[in-house]
Parts: sequence; C-alpha cells; structure tokens
Amino acid sequence: MNFYDRIPANTKVSPISKELYLENESKTAVLIIHGYTGSPHDMYYIGRQIHKSGFAIYIPRLPGHGTNSIDFLNSNWKDWLRKSLDSYLNLKSLYEKVYILGLSMGGVLATLVASKFNPEKIVLAAPALKANDWRIKITPFVKYFTKKSKKKNPITFEDEKVNYLAREYWNYDWPSKAADLYKLQRLAVKKLPEINSKTYVVLSKKDDAVPLSVKELIEENIKSQKKFMILEESGHVVVNDNEKEKVAQQVIKWLKEE
Repeated sequence: MNFYDRIPANTKVSPISKELYLENESKTAVLIIHGYTGSPHDMYYIGRQIHKSGFAIYIPRLPGHGTNSIDFLNSNWKDWLRKSLDSYLNLKSLYEKVYILGLSMGGVLATLVASKFNPEKIVLAAPALKANDWRIKITPFVKYFTKKSKKKNPITFEDEKVNYLAREYWNYDWPSKAADLYKLQRLAVKKLPEINSKTYVVLSKKDDAVPLSVKELIEENIKSQKKFMILEESGHVVVNDNEKEKVAQQVIKWLKEE
C-alpha cells in the first residue's frame, strides 16, 4: 500500500490551517514557513503585519500539516523541503526579491533554501537547528518500533479549531516524524557555511524546544551579516506569543533596512 492509498478520503485542511497569500505592488515578497506539527495559523499574525508594512507574503502549508495525523504520518522531510523550495521558486517568478522567514523547523527549511538560492535576507525564528529534547537523536532507530505515542499530559484549548490540531498532532510524540526533522537538522547544519544571506535571528530564554546555544552555532557557521534578538518571556512560537508585537516590529524594521 502506497502513501496515496493510506490517506483518508475525508482528509481536509483545518479552517485555521489554510495557506495565506497576500499580494502587494511591492517588488519584494516574504516567504513565511511554519514549524513541525504547526500550521499556517502560527504565522498569520506576523505575516499580516509584514504585509501591512508593504511586502507581499506567502504562508504555505507543509504537506501532512493542518489536516490529520494519518496524513502527517504519510509525509516526510523530502515533502517538506520540496514544498519550501517550490514556494520560493514560485514567488521568485513573480517578485524581484524574495526574503524568507521560518519558525522552528521552518527556520531549518529556510536555511536549506537559502544555502541553495542565496536570497538577500532570511529571518530565523527559534530555528530548530538544535533541540532541547535529547531523544531526537535516537529517533532514526526508534521509528522502526513506534510511529506515535500519546503524551502523558494532553493539552486542551477553548477554541475547538485549535483543540482539533492538539488532538491530531500536539498530544502525541512522533518518533518516525521526529526522525525526519532530525534529518533536516543535520543537513541544515552542514549547509550553514554556504549561506550568504543577511540573517536575523529571534530566540527566547524561555523556549523549551530550542536552546539558546543555537546562537553560537549560527555565529560560528554563517559568515554573512547577522543580527540577534533575544526575548525574555516568549515560549517556542516566538512569532505568535506574548512578545509577538515586538518581534513583528523589529523584524519589519530589519527587513526594510538597506
């Protein structure tokens, strides 16, 4: 049975996981890539703020995300990278310049696209080039025995649209898919020295997923111009947490700099 046969016929995109493309007369667009088990809804706020400031924006939905857990299990790192590459190429056919902003795994994908196509600017928001959870290193072996396992403390939300994503994605560990993320991590770290883009990095001291030591990794390996923003109060989803206004303002200011 191939991946096509395994995807349920009733699969549909969650109402808050729809892709978002906002045109602009600007000659510059920003490709905005969400993270692992996330969806475009994580990026709506910063995307709309960037659009209001004068840029075109596109927030793609990575394969297997924002639909259901079976669809997620049938996607892999090649699908996520291919979608990111195609999204960049499509925007580049329409706009003179394309910048890239990526959150978490989206930051990893942004570095890989940048190492290939050399955009002028990239923004890495809590880029998952390293992980606090040591178990990711054993997922290439664990994936043969466990596809997913239920978390001990499932989370719930008042908003049923968000609660659906929690039930399908966030209340499980995904060894087989974490192995795909780990593959992207290792590939991206190797490609960091090939990046020539000006780079803006947003990290948070309270991020429980990505360690602050990512800062040193980036400093040592990306040789182009870099700027860092270190937050005090945000969690992992730094573009949509309690300091999101500050993040959006500073990112937009940097994107507009000559």
